[in-house]
Amino acid sequence: MNKKYSKGFTLIEIMIVVAILGIVSSIAFPMYTDYVIRAKRADAKVELMKIAQLQESYFVENLSYAKDLTSTRASGGLDLGGTVMSEQNNYSIAVSNIVPANCTGLSSGTSCTGFTLTATALGAQTSDAQCLNFSLTSTGTRGVSTVTSASPSAAEIEQLKSCWK
Repeated sequence: MNKKYSKGFTLIEIMIVVAILGIVSSIAFPMYTDYVIRAKRADAKVELMKIAQLQESYFVENLSYAKDLTSTRASGGLDLGGTVMSEQNNYSIAVSNIVPANCTGLSSGTSCTGFTLTATALGAQTSDAQCLNFSLTSTGTRGVSTVTSASPSAAEIEQLKSCWK
């Protein structure tokens, strides 16, 4: 009747717990990093929409879109300062494909009638191969760098929707 009961865990019990934790973390960590990358896509979309709205306001005032984002309004720009970055610095924003190419961005010169805004991924976002860079045109056409065809396939359209949702 004088049995000794030892308290504690055996080595096998500890090894089983470590193995279970390893399996769970090997599944959860990639899912978590994928979720974080997808969540940061919103940073690009919000900034593109905000700058497109500024372009539309500029157009109402000047009957021309701004030629660039950084120069002053008096010289045909949106006056957003130096390099335009998204709010969380995950993307750099640029304007391109100004139509016509020789426009001034001012009501007194040749009017700019179209533009394309592009959000280029920076830092950790460059690992987002599915939705690397976003674009938005003056007509509201949305794009991603992985869908470059003028007439995308059904799979590319689904990818585009997935990136922009």
